[in-house]
Amino acid sequence: MGNPLAILSAPGSRGDVNPMVALGQELKRRGYDVEIRLAEPYVTEAESAGLNSHSLISRKRMNQILADPSMWSLFRGMRKVVSGVAAEFTRPHFEMVQSLSRPAETVLISHPLDFASRILRDVHTDLPLIDVHLAPVMLRTPPDPPRLTSWKFEPTNRPRTSRLSYWFGDKLILDPILRGPINEIRSECGLQEVDRIMNQWWLSPDRVLAFYPQWFAPHVADSCPVLRHVGFPLHDGTDDPFEVPADSPIVFTGGSANWHTRKFFGSAADACRQLGVGGLLLTESIDCVPNSLPPNVRSQSYAPLGKLLPHCRAIVHHGGIGTTSQALRAGLPQVIRPMAFDQHDNAARIAKLGCGVTLHDDRKLAETLSQVLADESMVSTIRETSAKLQPLEAISKAADEVDAAMTRKTVSP
Repeated sequence: MGNPLAILSAPGSRGDVNPMVALGQELKRRGYDVEIRLAEPYVTEAESAGLNSHSLISRKRMNQILADPSMWSLFRGMRKVVSGVAAEFTRPHFEMVQSLSRPAETVLISHPLDFASRILRDVHTDLPLIDVHLAPVMLRTPPDPPRLTSWKFEPTNRPRTSRLSYWFGDKLILDPILRGPINEIRSECGLQEVDRIMNQWWLSPDRVLAFYPQWFAPHVADSCPVLRHVGFPLHDGTDDPFEVPADSPIVFTGGSANWHTRKFFGSAADACRQLGVGGLLLTESIDCVPNSLPPNVRSQSYAPLGKLLPHCRAIVHHGGIGTTSQALRAGLPQVIRPMAFDQHDNAARIAKLGCGVTLHDDRKLAETLSQVLADESMVSTIRETSAKLQPLEAISKAADEVDAAMTRKTVSP
């Protein structure tokens, strides 16, 4: 028997890719052969980490998805991601995973949008499947529902109405997109059809890894018996040299995949001008940067947040889980302006912890930043929360769970 094989999937942006690459590196160090499927723009990153990589989404298709501003709208964004990433690539991903798998030697490690690995788990019931959930919003927990919108009276955010809301979401949005491609493959494999895909079926019956600590989402474990909290992965995706900013700037970012932040960056520049502080605009699209910036504001492409944020005074961001966790680790006050996906829920959890605030109107950006920077109580709370984080722990714990799944063992907390 050869080395065990781990097949990972990360069909998303940098925040989805970095944790999976870090886990793949750790598994390779432990003697696994590692294959990873991800979007073409991140193939080089995986290969630099020594992993065998396969392009799941072409650069052209990825650019088409990101160029559409409706990606960042509440419901249209979810529809586009599910149809453009999950449904569209389920079959080619299934065929590749099926061809790579080796009997009795393979473990599948899947992103929530990887339905192909879940199908293969039903085809081969002895094939262990580990789901990786980067944010708690992906789990349906009626006793303590996640926040999906900015609405004051959100149906899914109330225990009495959350189940009904999810039922309507499945029947009207998710199942019409997913049932066809998933059940077509299942039928070809001699499996029965499934519906309400994202209610129960899509979760692995073996293990679900929460890449966040239990204190960040304390009530989700009861709704998923196979859930294991491993903590925030806190992996930046690069060990390149980094120049420390000398002016302790406020960092502004809309996320590495957001190509539509020009107006927001204009508001950020105005806020820095009013407050008389330095500002750093992070974006991978030069078109997002205003033509004219004040002397105390500059732009930069991707930066390793784990290295950057400890030298900054605050961060204004979209609420992606990677940025959120890195800001917690650095002990920075956060102003979160959520748009879609997991962002509203992450913002609500940060506000509940007392580590930041949610911003719904960029016209109040300077005022909000001024209040946050002067809030001594928040600074104290942030320090206490930051001290809870163990940067090197999550990936090691996740790899332990992979090892245990291969041998059908249980890992002690």
